[in-house]
Amino acid sequence: MKLDFEDVRRRLAHRFPLLMVDRALEVEPGRRIVVEKHVTGNEIHFLGHFPGRAIMPGVLILESAAQAAALLLACSREEALPPGTVLVLGTVRAWHFVKPVVPGDTLRVEVQVVKMVDAGAVVEGRVTVDGQEVAGGTLVFGQVQYGDGGQG
Repeated sequence: MKLDFEDVRRRLAHRFPLLMVDRALEVEPGRRIVVEKHVTGNEIHFLGHFPGRAIMPGVLILESAAQAAALLLACSREEALPPGTVLVLGTVRAWHFVKPVVPGDTLRVEVQVVKMVDAGAVVEGRVTVDGQEVAGGTLVFGQVQYGDGGQG
């Protein structure tokens, strides 16, 4: 399965300036996903990171992987989450950064499910640019209830 930008927006709650997935190249529900994020010099974070040399903040590279995982998990669930419930990134394990990402790069984010349960998931993520690893590690997601769950 492939997802274009509009498909991604329908499945993720994130919006500008924090939507970090442009499209999904491959989706195997319950198993893996491959997404792309095109990095442009017009992104707001480049105003301050850094004025002399634009480098994508590591936390946004990590966010791209987390959103790819959230997209995979959304495509993998047979039923929607209960009202007032979301899956959120809870833990980042052994995440590492290898190389800077700059405008003009295209992030290729590959996420594989390690373990999935009703209340969350553990995934492995790897981010590359032109076939070279720039970041990677393990992400753990958990189910969180917010508000009154639509009960009142």
